[in-house]
Amino acid sequence: MHVQISEMLCKELGGHAKVYIWDGRGPNPHLGHLAWGDAFVLTADSVSMLSESCSTGKPVYVIGGERCTWKIGDFHRTLRQRGLIRSFTGAEDMSESWSYPPLNDNAEAAARIRGALAERGWSLGLGCFYFYK
Repeated sequence: MHVQISEMLCKELGGHAKVYIWDGRGPNPHLGHLAWGDAFVLTADSVSMLSESCSTGKPVYVIGGERCTWKIGDFHRTLRQRGLIRSFTGAEDMSESWSYPPLNDNAEAAARIRGALAERGWSLGLGCFYFYK
């Protein structure tokens, strides 16, 4: 089934001037697409692609997010509640631009780690852990 969908997408969109389909050969253009893209339409199955796209502050539309269950469903709900993603219905005006504070998990994770260490009397400094009594 996956091959059929890929073939259909390549057939239908492969000749479009604004669509690029990477065939797996050569360098992965993903980071360039994030930098240069104006908006993103993604399938719901990849947490990493959603996270990376939401780190741009640019419109992110998701196909099939309503079918996700369990952990990935919670992830989609959180992104939607924070205004980072919208469902793709096919009726969107893709020229409409919207934005949000970009997702930055690294900074958020680092702040939580610093806070947890500070609660225990520890601090971070130049790659070392220090304990102060």
